[in-house]
Amino acid sequence: MTHPARIRLAERLRAVRAPRFRSGSALARHLGWQQSKVSRIELGQQLPSREDLDQWIAAVGADSEELHQLLDDAHVQTVSIRAAARSAAGVPGVQVDLADLERRSTLVAEYQPHMVPGLAQTASYARSWLTQADRPEVLASVDVEGVINARIARQAILYQPGHDVVIAIGEAGLRNSHGDPSVQRQQLGHLQVLAELPTVTLLVEPAHAAMATMRGFRILDDRVVLEDTEGARHLTDPAIVGRFTAALAALRSRALAGEDAVAFIRKVERAL
Repeated sequence: MTHPARIRLAERLRAVRAPRFRSGSALARHLGWQQSKVSRIELGQQLPSREDLDQWIAAVGADSEELHQLLDDAHVQTVSIRAAARSAAGVPGVQVDLADLERRSTLVAEYQPHMVPGLAQTASYARSWLTQADRPEVLASVDVEGVINARIARQAILYQPGHDVVIAIGEAGLRNSHGDPSVQRQQLGHLQVLAELPTVTLLVEPAHAAMATMRGFRILDDRVVLEDTEGARHLTDPAIVGRFTAALAALRSRALAGEDAVAFIRKVERAL
C-alpha cells in the first residue's frame, strides 16, 4: 500500500502542474527530465529530491512552503502498535514487515543504549522484556508469543551473506536484567556467539564512551527507524538518514568490537 502522505504530495504536484503544463511530458521536456520520472512522482511511486522539488516549484510557480511541508510529511511513516493490534496480521505483522525491509537492505544496523537490540535477543530475553510488570497494556493487546516467534524469524538474516549487519549495544543494555538473572546470562552468552559470525559486527559501547543524549535507532540503507512503546517512525529524508549514518560511523569509532567486545561482555557476565 502506498504511503498516504506520498499520495497527498503526488496529487498536489499534479494539481499545481496542470495550469502551466497540460501534461507531465510537457513539464519533463521543460525541466530536461525523463517523462517516466515525472510520471512516477505524480503517481506517488517516487519522492522528488529537494532539488527536484525546487525545480518543479520554479517551473509551475507554486507555493514552496506548502510543497516542502508535504515532502517532509511523505518522508515520515508512522507504524502504530495500537493500529497494528487491530489489523488482521496483529502486532507480529509489524515484525514480518520489518523482516521484509531487512532482507532487501544491504546495511542492517541497530543501536540500543539500554537494551539488547531485537535482532540479537533470545526468546527468553524478549519474553521478559515484553511482559514487564509495569507494562500491562502489552499483555492485554499484544500476541507476545507471536511477536517473539516473528522476531526470532527475523534473525535468519544474521546467517545470510550479502548484508552488513551491525548490532551495537550500550553497557547499560548488557547490565540491565529483566526478570531472572539467568535470562541475562543466557542473553550475554548468545551475544558472544553472534560476535563470531562473519556476517555480524558486534559493537559494545562502554559507559565512559557513551553519548548520553543518543537514543536507539535502526538504519536500513536509506531508512531510519525510531521505535518507542507506541510504535515506530520510518524516516527517509536523505538529510536525516545522513545524520544517523554519521552517528553510526562515530559509534563504530568509539565502541569495542571483536575480541575486545567479547571480553567486555564476559566481564559483565561474571559480575551478574
